[in-house]
Formats: sequence, structure tokens, C-alpha cells
Amino acid sequence: MTRRPSRRPAERATDREIVVVAAVLVAGSEKAAAHRLGLSHSTVKHHLANARSKVGVTTTAQLVWILAPRLPEPAKPPPIGQDASLNSGMEAT
Repeated sequence: MTRRPSRRPAERATDREIVVVAAVLVAGSEKAAAHRLGLSHSTVKHHLANARSKVGVTTTAQLVWILAPRLPEPAKPPPIGQDASLNSGMEAT
């Protein structure tokens, strides 16, 4: 009998690793994500390496694919022609 892992691969990554993966995805690079999160580039690389190992993949692209259900939705821009400040809930007097 083969021993099965107790959790699905996407559930093995920590919440912090999910935040780092999402930041890399949004920022476009590890260095930009590190700047955005206030972390060093080596810390971001460390979180990504740990997550890839836990999930069982070798690339960040594979990691994003598997973790996609756990990644937060990116912020939606305001509709075209509508100023973001109009959505602040404050009425002009």
C-alpha cells in the first residue's frame, strides 16, 4: 500500500507563500514583488523555492497554475471613463 499525502498540493503552501506568489504574479518579477512586499529578493526566492518543493513542481509558472484557486483576485480597475475617486463613497458638496 502506497502512502498518500494528507493534503492536495495547493493546500500544502502556507498563506505567506501564497502572498508571495500572488505578488510575483502581479508585480511581474521576483525583485518587483520583493520591493512591493518590503522583503529582500532572497526572501522572496526562499518562499518561492519552499512553495515549489511543497507542491512538487520545478517552475514558478507551474506553481502559479496549481495555486491559482488559492490566489486572491486582483483589484479590478474602475470602468472606462469613470474616475476611481468617484467610488470612494464621499459625495461632493
